[in-house]
Amino acid sequence: MSMSDSLPETIEDEPNPIMHLIAPITAIGATMLMRKVLNTSYQRATGSSAPDPHDPRVNFGRALVWAIVTAATAAAVETVVYRAMNRGTHTD
Repeated sequence: MSMSDSLPETIEDEPNPIMHLIAPITAIGATMLMRKVLNTSYQRATGSSAPDPHDPRVNFGRALVWAIVTAATAAAVETVVYRAMNRGTHTD
């Protein structure tokens, strides 16, 4: 295999540099929106506000479960956003 085999054949095979700026900003916005939706949903379902993991008065187990749920949901949202933003820019 020569060096030229590992290089993109055309400029279109390279990711759009603008996407490297737009995708993270979009992911941050989507994650913030997702957290707001989760907090509102929690409040509607339970009648109380979502637990604050930083508040020492909140039960550790409850705070840990809420932190896991929000972190997993945020990771999923970021993955979807990055995949959607990069669709068509990579040809693997």
